[in-house]
Amino acid sequence: MNRHLPSSRRTLLEHLDSKDYTYKTKDGHVCSFDKEEIDLLNRTCSELEKMRLRLPIFVSTDPVSENAWKVDGTVETAVVSKLLERKPFRDDMMRFYHPDLKRLRDVLPNAVAVLYLP
Repeated sequence: MNRHLPSSRRTLLEHLDSKDYTYKTKDGHVCSFDKEEIDLLNRTCSELEKMRLRLPIFVSTDPVSENAWKVDGTVETAVVSKLLERKPFRDDMMRFYHPDLKRLRDVLPNAVAVLYLP
């Protein structure tokens, strides 16, 4: 389970500087982000967020609510909040439901990784 997750994650700024928009998964596949996704994140993020936002952004199942998804982390929460135009639950955690996950995946199809927690 979750073999599709990256073996390591680089920041948005590192991707922008290197112009390498790829990452390697735990099972050895190489995945890439679309240039449009990187450009959108570049426009959305502050300079500090660009230095701290690690890609792909992790969205996980929320064990508290059976039908909810969540994003953890201050920077990740701030960026997802801007993209979805929704107020976060807390500064370091945002809970949302399937329609919002679909909207997020429509905007960032490759820059969001969904992980499943028991």
